Amino acid sequence: MTEKLIYKGTKKLPSFFNETDMVKILNQLLVSDDYFKSELGQWMRWRDVSLIATIYFLGLRPKEACCLKFSDFDLQHALIKISGKNNKTGKDRILPVPSNLIKFYKNYFSFPKHRFWHGSKYLFPSFQNPHISPERLKHIFREKVLKPLGLWEMPENSKVPRFRTYTLRHSRASHILKKQIKYNIPDLFAIANFLGHSDIRSTQVYLHTDSDYMEYLREIVNL
Repeated sequence: MTEKLIYKGTKKLPSFFNETDMVKILNQLLVSDDYFKSELGQWMRWRDVSLIATIYFLGLRPKEACCLKFSDFDLQHALIKISGKNNKTGKDRILPVPSNLIKFYKNYFSFPKHRFWHGSKYLFPSFQNPHISPERLKHIFREKVLKPLGLWEMPENSKVPRFRTYTLRHSRASHILKKQIKYNIPDLFAIANFLGHSDIRSTQVYLHTDSDYMEYLREIVNL
C-alpha cells in the first residue's frame, strides 16, 4: 500500500465527518430557522451552504474558499483556480469543479446578482467586508450547524475544537482515499495535489483515518 512511514512527523490525528454526517450538515443549513424569511435571508442561507459545500467538495482551506472570486472560475471547462495568496504554501493550483458542487451553485446564483452581490468580485460577499471572513464562517458553522446537530465539543486541553470548518477539508480527503482503496487504486500524490500539500507526509496522515486501511494492517498483523 505504501512504502512510507505514515506516522512520521504526526502530532495529532485529524477528526473527520463521515459521509452521512456531511449530508446532515448540508441539510441542516437548508432547513435552519436561523435565517430571515425574506429573499435576503434565503440568499444568505444559500451563500452559507454553498460556501461550506465548496470547502468540502474541493477540499479547500477555509480562507481559500472565503476568498474565491468569480474570475477564478473557468465555467467552460468546469475548472477553478485556487490562489496561493490564501494558503500557507503560497502556490496556486487548478481543480475540477465536481458536479455535486455545481448543483449548489445553480441555486445560489439564481438570485439577482445586482441585488445581492452589489458588484462584488467575490463569490461569498459580506455586508461588513468584501468577502465573508474565516472567523465569521467559524461562527456560522458552530452556531447554525454543529450545535443544532449536537456535534459541538468545547476544547479541553487545546484551543482547537474537535470539529471545525477545517474538518470539512480533512473529511473530503478521507472520503476520496476511502474510495480509492475500495477500488484498489490509492494515489496519495493525487490527493496531495488536490489538497495543495507541498509535502506528501502531510497527506499520509489520512491513511490511518481510513477503516479499509486499518483492515489491511489487521490482515498483516494476523499473518
